[in-house]
Amino acid sequence: MTSQIKNPARIAAQNHFRTLRLGTPFQPRIDALAKTQDWYNWAGYRAPHSLWDEELEYFAIRSQAALFDISPMTKYRIEGPDAEAFLNRVTLRDVTKLRPGRVHYTAWCDDEGFVLDDGTLFRLSPTRFRLCSQERHLPWLLDSAIGFDVTIEEETEAVAGLALQGPTSFAVLRDAGFAGVDRLKI
Repeated sequence: MTSQIKNPARIAAQNHFRTLRLGTPFQPRIDALAKTQDWYNWAGYRAPHSLWDEELEYFAIRSQAALFDISPMTKYRIEGPDAEAFLNRVTLRDVTKLRPGRVHYTAWCDDEGFVLDDGTLFRLSPTRFRLCSQERHLPWLLDSAIGFDVTIEEETEAVAGLALQGPTSFAVLRDAGFAGVDRLKI
């Protein structure tokens, strides 16, 4: 028994328990900036608790702006003739008011009214949406879609994401020259 515990090949084969396997498309840049090397597991991805100073980073996002890699967020593509009606049934916001190319924050509840999660809903076209959340909900979404003419597919690994947050986010985007930023709601 002792020889099995100290066996280097056996220990090496167990590294998948210690090493987070998934990186995002932005991982090389994040790795280069991560001075703290303080990582956590976000849905199987390696994510930093902070890059160099947790307190300064906290105050930077509250007083200026910060860019976050949100690629590990769960993303579902929901499309079909009944996509709007389906999402209007399962989310708490009026989906009919969401125009193509826009996004809104919403939450969704189970049949007893308990909040399951919250996230963002993007309307990509009249019949195509992307729902983003922290947790996975595919079985619940599929069960809830019975009777609706929709398809629901997880696209987490296919769609990367960045979030620019903080009170100076608009100025950062404007000064970087992003076209159309002046038409965004503040």
